[in-house]
Amino acid sequence: MEPSIDPGASLKRTAHGVAPSLHVRLSDADAIPFPTRTVERGDALYCAGEPLRSLYTVQSGCFKTVSTYPGSDDDSTLHTQVTGFHFANETLGLDGVCTGRHESDAVALEPSVVRIMPVGILEPLCREYAAMQHTLLAIMSAEIVRASRLALMLGTMPARERVAAFLLDLSERLDASAATSGEHAVELSLPMTRADIGSYLGLELETVSRMLSKLQREGAIGLNGRQVRIVDRTMLAHH
Repeated sequence: MEPSIDPGASLKRTAHGVAPSLHVRLSDADAIPFPTRTVERGDALYCAGEPLRSLYTVQSGCFKTVSTYPGSDDDSTLHTQVTGFHFANETLGLDGVCTGRHESDAVALEPSVVRIMPVGILEPLCREYAAMQHTLLAIMSAEIVRASRLALMLGTMPARERVAAFLLDLSERLDASAATSGEHAVELSLPMTRADIGSYLGLELETVSRMLSKLQREGAIGLNGRQVRIVDRTMLAHH
């Protein structure tokens, strides 16, 4: 079981601020009869503060992770921030590994199915199977890299570049989850709202809508509600 990471491809694109997303699949777990769970749209798979009991692989559907934090002026005012989106074959629950408790809520954006991998079972399996241990470490490393990319994007990129980078990352992750070869996802159905995208990218809702319209006018994408068609990938990648 080798993690599907292409470090060379990442380095080729970092000069433009957009690198292919890291996609690591825990493929050996497919042979183990872990139970599954269906999560309806809007329901939480787990919530911040809950003990870490399991890791979860998304079988179908999509989740967002949301963190809550106090406002800077008034600690009684709580704010929320979307910290990530998770698609098929991606892993949820890693935020609880360090402290033993989840740091965010994981909320289904559409009817979804996850495979439940109890940590009490994973630990002895990792001791017995080095490949599984290696892939779990690779999954954790990929999450660290994604967080670093997000911090870089929020700290350095203008609004248009953030939205373009988000669409490229989304299409490449959907490519990877579908295990396509040599093709790119050009038709994207966004399961998240523009408000979710704005929260994730550190932009106002109106700014996200304005940048999507700008990219459409430039001929980089086509828009139809939540349907996004990537027309010119090069235009998105080169800002």
